[in-house]
Amino acid sequence: MGSIPSKENTTSFHALLFPFMSKGHTIPLLQFARILLCRNFSVTLFTTTANRPFIADSLSDTAASIVTLRFTPSTTTNNIPPGIESTDKLPSMSLFFDFAMATSSIQPHFEQALETLPRVSFMVTDGFLWWTLQSANKFNILRLVFFGMSCYSVSVVREENMQGIFSGPQPNDKLVELTRFSWIKLCKEDMNHVLEILNPGASLTSSP
Repeated sequence: MGSIPSKENTTSFHALLFPFMSKGHTIPLLQFARILLCRNFSVTLFTTTANRPFIADSLSDTAASIVTLRFTPSTTTNNIPPGIESTDKLPSMSLFFDFAMATSSIQPHFEQALETLPRVSFMVTDGFLWWTLQSANKFNILRLVFFGMSCYSVSVVREENMQGIFSGPQPNDKLVELTRFSWIKLCKEDMNHVLEILNPGASLTSSP
């Protein structure tokens, strides 16, 4: 990707940012919003009702727009208590996977909002909000993915996924060496939830 255009020729650019509902994922995109605003981009951030005050306070001295969406996961299909809209409010981090998957309940509201916005030049959405790629494709909007994880974590996940390290019949708790990082050993149980969130429906036993 090329460098960010200079301030003089970006007045027509409109960036949409949608962070995952977790402070460690949200704060970097708030900083990115400021960088874009300094380049004279129009910036719209998406968030949920309970998370809006934090974002609004963080960007109160800017011209960023904030769109609030409803987060109403079905209590019949997951274990997220009503009113929980951020990972720091989860009663247990064992619910992280359910929480990440439940964000798909936002998709209809997200797409309704997209229909009302001025033309969007591109969107940057968190990797855990995988369903935003479907929405971006539907509205023909360029979507860039943001990962709150470190480069190390992303590299390990990508290596496993690309090489199909766990495509064999080994037990879920058996350690396997990564092909290009032979000093790293993982088992299927280490990767299962991460890969399912980033690629719903994918199986650890299938190659990309």
